[in-house]
Amino acid sequence: MQKVAILQHAEGEWIGSMQGWFADKEFELQTYRLDFNEALPTIDTFDWLLIMGGPMSVNDEDTYPWLPAEKKLIKDAIEAGKKVLGICLGGQLIACAMGAKVYQNEQQEIGWHTVTKTDDTATWMPDSFEPLSWHGECFELPVNAIPFASSLITPYQGFHLGKYVWALQFHLEAEHGTVDAFYAVEKSLPDGEYVQSEAELFDDTPYLQQSREAIFALLHQMND
Repeated sequence: MQKVAILQHAEGEWIGSMQGWFADKEFELQTYRLDFNEALPTIDTFDWLLIMGGPMSVNDEDTYPWLPAEKKLIKDAIEAGKKVLGICLGGQLIACAMGAKVYQNEQQEIGWHTVTKTDDTATWMPDSFEPLSWHGECFELPVNAIPFASSLITPYQGFHLGKYVWALQFHLEAEHGTVDAFYAVEKSLPDGEYVQSEAELFDDTPYLQQSREAIFALLHQMND
């Protein structure tokens, strides 16, 4: 039985469609609500670490005092050879924990925007597709990281460190209800060239199946 620790930072920002992949396999999932000040897991209590999104910045350590300990746990997990997957804020936390800069992008990117594969070792990913993006910050690359995707406004939509550590900017876990949950946290949308309208955002049906297939393929690749 493999143990999976899930780091959650906000209401509604859980593992989404990934739950379906884990459900019929020998995994035990436990969620840690950092936004509720729950204690972090210790390195010996999990085999996988899933780091989810949230509205905060990795640089907001004065506002969110659990961030330094979370970054240390991520770094320790990577160095211990654990399987680590970060999405949006989670991907940025991986970058920051491994010494890379996380910074404000020129514009916010919110919507079902095209992401293009840039590295063939990401065999789980289509050459081009439209996952859900919802971020205003982006990352530089840690040492030895390999970028695997980009979009018009975000040069690095993701990177990996070896086979078992993947950092994604986009929300590959999106399912029906994800946009509603994110919108409930934000409560409004900013203006911007890369911010879709509410009507476009909530029309998620054309995109969810491809995202689900991609995240299942990534989890399968990490589990090999």
